[in-house]
Amino acid sequence: MAEVTLSASSQDINILVVIDTEYIKAAYPNGSKDQNNPTGISHDHQFMLCTGARSIIRGQGTGDLEFSAYPGDRVLFTGVSIYDNSDDAVIVYNIRHFQGDQVFNQFSTDTVVRNGAVQPNPDSPSRNGLPPLQKALTFATFGSTVRQSGREGFGVSFGLYTLVGGQKQDLFGYYWWDPYITVPA
Repeated sequence: MAEVTLSASSQDINILVVIDTEYIKAAYPNGSKDQNNPTGISHDHQFMLCTGARSIIRGQGTGDLEFSAYPGDRVLFTGVSIYDNSDDAVIVYNIRHFQGDQVFNQFSTDTVVRNGAVQPNPDSPSRNGLPPLQKALTFATFGSTVRQSGREGFGVSFGLYTLVGGQKQDLFGYYWWDPYITVPA
């Protein structure tokens, strides 16, 4: 049976932002401490992976991702450090209009609690983490619904938190850069 694609239906577009925090800390050691005025960074040490887009125009896996969406599609960002947020941590916040048409509605944070989320079991008999443990975990996205056609340059902001004393993550700085979205007319 052939796969059916419902192009007119709204869909979720998920974007995972992975930040090379060691590079950011070395290249921008004096990051802003004001979340409303983040430090601008180059596009070469953050990596965006996108699934669910109507098409990838260019830049899959780079800091210059440009993708297409339709009005009504939900675009959901989540961020993580190269350490999976265990040493340095990243929180994506404040995605805002930067250039061109304004195709997004306002962004907001949503969370989902999964009561039986899996994680590797360090005490498994084979020491490979399986079978996994199941625990309650909270997952967060920062998302918006696409409201109209156009091409928008938008600023992606993130807070970078660094591990202090082996247990606590403290703010290192706020940063941002500007990828694009295209919504066909």
